[in-house]
Amino acid sequence: MKISQIDITEYNPFKNLTLDLTYPKGHPKEGKPLNKVCFLGKSGTGKTSLLNLIRATLTANLTTEHDQVLQGTLNQNISRADKTLIVITAFFKAVKSIIEIREGGKILWEWKTSQVSPKQFIETFYLGKNKLISFPAEIITNLNQILQEKPVSPVSYLKTAVEFDQPKHSQKPQIFDFETDNVLAIWNEILTDINAYKIKELKYSQQITKALDISAAEGERAFQNYKHWKAEHPNPLEKLAQQLDIILNKFSLTVKTSFDFESVEDLKFIEIQSVDGTEIPYSGWSTGTKQVILTMTPLFKLNTDDSIILLDEPERSLYPDIQTEIINYYTTLAPNAQLFFATHSPIIASAFEPWEIVELKFNQLGTVYQEKYYQGERQVDNYFIDPRYLRWDVILMRVFDLAVEGNEKFRNKALTQAARLEDILSKLKAENKIETEEGQKIGPVIKNGPLNSLGD
Repeated sequence: MKISQIDITEYNPFKNLTLDLTYPKGHPKEGKPLNKVCFLGKSGTGKTSLLNLIRATLTANLTTEHDQVLQGTLNQNISRADKTLIVITAFFKAVKSIIEIREGGKILWEWKTSQVSPKQFIETFYLGKNKLISFPAEIITNLNQILQEKPVSPVSYLKTAVEFDQPKHSQKPQIFDFETDNVLAIWNEILTDINAYKIKELKYSQQITKALDISAAEGERAFQNYKHWKAEHPNPLEKLAQQLDIILNKFSLTVKTSFDFESVEDLKFIEIQSVDGTEIPYSGWSTGTKQVILTMTPLFKLNTDDSIILLDEPERSLYPDIQTEIINYYTTLAPNAQLFFATHSPIIASAFEPWEIVELKFNQLGTVYQEKYYQGERQVDNYFIDPRYLRWDVILMRVFDLAVEGNEKFRNKALTQAARLEDILSKLKAENKIETEEGQKIGPVIKNGPLNSLGD
């Protein structure tokens, strides 16, 4: 599924707002839904509200009404008026569908073709697919709140194959919402193959140990069986490490792919270590490290084809050099999904084409509108702002509306001080007193002090 347009009559700060989420005229993908979208704007302009709207729509329980319509109710009430509030236009491959959200959170979903019945629609586009993966800004906080005052590592609460019978995969559409209270259950699902692999390797280790107690020959036979199994079953952690280490190496960290089996914790979750091999416990992970692992791992492990992916504030706890690359990593991990981001970061914004950015602003009445980056027709050549080609300071001023360059109050104070010192120095030069104690003090202040960094 990919969303091509959102029409809002009234919802939170929005009123009579239309968001065109397609590629503009002149683009090779003209008219098709955008692969990624960036919501940006001041606090309160509704960036997260738009993510919540999409999340609520995709988590609604739908039933068949008649031949071409599904109906249901949103899990959260987003209505504020007795009329149609929101219309979302979405495509499932080439099949166009219209989703209406009405008073009381009622939802009506129909598609513009007579060749697809509700049953066929669900079986073709929903059955066995992951339709939503949602990462809230508080993804780390949510996990820590669940753990509360228990040990600070989630490994104690993540089950392994020895602790429960593996559940059969549900045939219902899959939702991976990391804002819900079943976050640990979600991680069990994501790490099923890794945990199963660890259990299998532990069993082979035990078999080899028992065989060696019998004879060296039996031990060698068991070891050869293990080597044969390992050759046919690559370690899934090694594939995960290839993806995560691209970022983790910038923190001088790497995913630990070997198993020590010194404790039950070696059978659970993901372990990381410094580049010199020192293991880093979960309590020692930085928030940036957690952000990377908790968001990138699901995108790599889950099937994201035709999924909607929501990421609120992807820049959290990430240094600017990581922010410059993180959007590209996300899109690479989920190339056939549609990704929606909400951000305050100019660095994150610079990763998007201008038609992929939805900048939200307040008008004089307090409602929100979309700032246009083009003049006239919505056509590629008519866009006059492209954050990809702007310096960070220019993005801050032209896109984020920062009125001044730097700390103006400090700058003005420093310039005033510089002018005063220059005046004193000029008088000392005129009076031939530059070599005096006062002159010797003023010269280095002007040359080496903070005033020197102000520029022209």
